[in-house]
Amino acid sequence: MDNAGRNIFAEGFFKKLGAHDKKLVSRDIDEVSCFLHRNSGPYHYEQQDRSQPFAAKLEFKKLTDLTVSYGWFGPAMIVSSRPDEPVYSLFSRLHGSSEYTVGKRVFVTSPTCGALLSGLLPLRVRTNAQWHVFGTNFSVSAIERELGSLLAREISEAVEFDPMVNFDKGAGRVVNRMLRRLYNEVAQCQQESPAFGFRVRQMERSLITLVLEGLRHNYSNFMEAPGRTISLWQVRRVEEFIRQCADEALSLGDLAAVGGTSARSLQYTFQRHRGCSPMSFLRKIRFERVRDQLLRGERDTTVTSVALRWGFPHFGRFAAEYRMRFEESPSVTLRRNRKAS
Repeated sequence: MDNAGRNIFAEGFFKKLGAHDKKLVSRDIDEVSCFLHRNSGPYHYEQQDRSQPFAAKLEFKKLTDLTVSYGWFGPAMIVSSRPDEPVYSLFSRLHGSSEYTVGKRVFVTSPTCGALLSGLLPLRVRTNAQWHVFGTNFSVSAIERELGSLLAREISEAVEFDPMVNFDKGAGRVVNRMLRRLYNEVAQCQQESPAFGFRVRQMERSLITLVLEGLRHNYSNFMEAPGRTISLWQVRRVEEFIRQCADEALSLGDLAAVGGTSARSLQYTFQRHRGCSPMSFLRKIRFERVRDQLLRGERDTTVTSVALRWGFPHFGRFAAEYRMRFEESPSVTLRRNRKAS
């Protein structure tokens, strides 16, 4: 992350606290432990060197299916937990390292290595002084619901992830990039802004799907099973659903559930008969809706407002793809409409 990103987080990533947001700056370890127990689960916090002054800063923001958080501790800490139910938490950082022991697995986290905890194994974390961590907690129901939709089957056992996540390659690299986008979005945008909910909700859904599809867990073999051809009426049902609901935050699991099939089979048949994936088709429809709105825009219509309306928060990437699709920039489309008017 660049220096601007570091400065945002150094000052706290909430511009404004909402009704469900929590923040604490404290020099009392008991107060911090109680706060964390209420907001992140049954972890035990112990200061390694009690002769050192204690200080901590904690922030939590509740989204829909995720809770994003930032924690900073002045002294070196030992964090432990013996969970009795699933709690899905993904931890990442910008600098420094910590030693994680998850069950019998021991590894060191860093900016290129994260920890994805399922809450099913005993945990012990040994941190350095000036420890900081970004924690993304996933709703258990959201994980199980999306996985069930992706596989088109009931989830009978808790999902158990490989606890070590390599952020340097493969799906881990994409997950890390998406995490940074999500945290920057939460950091820089007011939650009350009209487009905030749709953009962040879509990021949540995409992140959950990516974690389940790309990272290893006890259902991965089912996820990787080859797709089979499904009926074209199932594809058409998904296409119609996308056209009707393109302005909603949708995941691949949602589309598979609408088609009544697994994600693999839906992707296989879509690619075979439509030449693209279901999510690519969704993106195509959203771009078409943007163009249509620009062509019919009112006097106060702006390219930015329309792009945000259809879930494109990063204007540079949006404009480049729009130009590639329609052979003109979105601003040219809007100006042409105004001249015609």
